[in-house]
Amino acid sequence: MPAFTIRPAIGTDIPDLARLIVELYHSELPGALSGCRAGQERLLAYTLHANGEAALTNRLVVCDDQQRVIGTGMLQFPNEPAYERAPQGTIAAAVRELGIRPTLKLASVVARSLIGVYHHTDPQSALIHSVVITAVARSQGAGQTLMAALEAQIRSRGLTRSRLQVLVTNTAAQRFYRRCGYDEIWRLDGWRARLGWPILVMEKVLA
Repeated sequence: MPAFTIRPAIGTDIPDLARLIVELYHSELPGALSGCRAGQERLLAYTLHANGEAALTNRLVVCDDQQRVIGTGMLQFPNEPAYERAPQGTIAAAVRELGIRPTLKLASVVARSLIGVYHHTDPQSALIHSVVITAVARSQGAGQTLMAALEAQIRSRGLTRSRLQVLVTNTAAQRFYRRCGYDEIWRLDGWRARLGWPILVMEKVLA
């Protein structure tokens, strides 16, 4: 199995993080991002820069044996603010980088995601999110290595559970998380699932 390095994200990682998050969008929400691929990455880099230190706090990256960033994941701890995926100025940046039609399409996806959103309030768990391994490096153990490191960060805070969200339609991700020890504990259903994005929440009890 290849050797991977896990470390905290730093400012110079932002171009790689933007590339990875674009990959995550295309994997989880095909069609949400459209227009020039380079423009998509510049847009995501803008949102990361606009978040300041919050874009890097509690975020890990996984590197290959040549120290290239091939994956990332982030944590939201209890009583800490959620990461802002669309900070002020995002719409203007999207119009500039992608054009009006792709921006309207992206805005509709964001609006839909606000219907029936899961609110993480459990004081004994942290929420793992924004997990992605670049496509060419998947199925080599990088994902499991990253998840183990994120869970270790949760344990270091004295918390006993980790949680994450995944789309109901993303069965490949669900299989991966089940292999990592996660079980479904909550699911968005009914009219909210039809109007929003049907998601489920999975949890793992940490030893």
